[in-house]
Amino acid sequence: MIESIVFCIVAVAIVIALFMAWYFYQKARDKERIFLIERGEKLSDILQAQKENRIRFVFPWFQLAIVTSSLSVAFIVIAFIILYIDNDQELFKGFLITSVIGICLSIALFIIHFSRKKR
Repeated sequence: MIESIVFCIVAVAIVIALFMAWYFYQKARDKERIFLIERGEKLSDILQAQKENRIRFVFPWFQLAIVTSSLSVAFIVIAFIILYIDNDQELFKGFLITSVIGICLSIALFIIHFSRKKR
């Protein structure tokens, strides 16, 4: 029961974060357009310039890999602290499994970063 509640909270937080990122991106674009229109630029010229100079979004794979590996190391430390203080084997196994998943994910993110860098 608690796992499903935590999953729902995390899913809602991710959706909210993605929406807020999109919202602030759109808001910044609109402010830029309004500023250019107030300066006397034509809207068709602004849209044409944006199409020609389209900035390609580069996803920060390297930073995400660093954060994921740091969290995995933190989970390993927490797991050993729990084992040392409470001697709770089940919670220890849960944290180790989570950290192994995080380490594999961070390795995959590092591979994605370095394989895209060569292109």
